[in-house]
Amino acid sequence: MLRRTFLASAAALAAPAIVAHEALGQKVRTVRIGTAQTTTTNAAFLMPDLLKPDGIEVELVMIPAPIQRMQAVASGEVDVANGGLSAALQVASKGSPLQVLANGCNGGWMVLGQPSIASVKDLAGKKVAVQDGSVGLVSLNWKLRQEGVLGKVAISFIDNPDQPEALNRGDVAAICCFEPFAALTELNGWGKRLWVPYDSPMGKTNLGLVASEAFVKADSELARKIVQAHVKATQKLASDSSTAIETTIRQFGTSREVAELSVKNLFFSADSGAEFVGGLKALAKMMIGDKMLEKEPDWGRFLNLGYV
Repeated sequence: MLRRTFLASAAALAAPAIVAHEALGQKVRTVRIGTAQTTTTNAAFLMPDLLKPDGIEVELVMIPAPIQRMQAVASGEVDVANGGLSAALQVASKGSPLQVLANGCNGGWMVLGQPSIASVKDLAGKKVAVQDGSVGLVSLNWKLRQEGVLGKVAISFIDNPDQPEALNRGDVAAICCFEPFAALTELNGWGKRLWVPYDSPMGKTNLGLVASEAFVKADSELARKIVQAHVKATQKLASDSSTAIETTIRQFGTSREVAELSVKNLFFSADSGAEFVGGLKALAKMMIGDKMLEKEPDWGRFLNLGYV
C-alpha cells in the first residue's frame, strides 16, 4: 500500500510535465527509481525535476529493506536504485549482474546507547538493534570485534524507523541506525553517541547508485542521463545544506532541529574515484571476514563508473 500510494502521488505531481512534453511531441520515458526514506537518499527526491527536461518521468518506489531494494533492481521491478553497497554486493554474489554506476552518499549512520551505557564494551550480554543487510551491520561487527565483544552481544534486526522507540522502551541497549533516526534519538534524550562509525577500513562507504547490467546495456544514454541527474542532485545537497534540510523536513515531516542535526552526519558525494573504490573493496573484505560474502565480485563488471 505504501508503494502504490507514493507512486500515485508522484504520478499526479508529474502530470503537468507530461502534458507539456507531449504537447511538444516528445515521447515521455518513465524510469522507476528504488529508494528509501533516509536522509542518505535525499538525492533521489531531487532527481524527478532534473530529469523532466529530458522527457523522463520518475517514479520513486519506496523499498526500506536494502537487500529487497537490490533484488528489485536485479528483477527489473525498478530500473535503478540508491542502495546500500553491502546489499548490492550480497545480491550480486548470488548471480545477479548488478552494476554500481556512482557513489550514492557517504556516512549517515551512528551507534547510540542508553544513557547508562558508557562504552561499546559495556554492550556485552545486551541487545543491539541494526538493520539487516546494511553497512551499519558490517561496521558494527567490526567494532564489536575490535572491542572483544563480538559474539557476546545479541544482534536484533530492526528497521531504522523502529529503532528509536525500541531503545526508548528498553527493548535494546543500543541501536546502529541511519539518519534522521539517529538525530531523533539523540535530541529526544533516548540515547547518547557510543561510536561515530567511520574509523573502520571501509570508512564512510555507504550508498551506490546501482542498476542491472541489462538495463545499462539496453539504453546506455538513459543510464548516462540518470547518473548526470544524480550527480547534479548530490552536488546541490553538498553545496547548500538548506536544500538537504528542507528535503529532509518534506520527506519525514520532522522538526527543523532534527533535520539540521541529521545533515551534520551526512557527507553528500558522487565522487566515484580511487577513494570510493578503495572503500568499497575494503567493505567487501570486511564482509568476507564476517561470512556475509563468499568472495569479491568481478570488479571490472561490478563497477561501471564511466558515466560519472
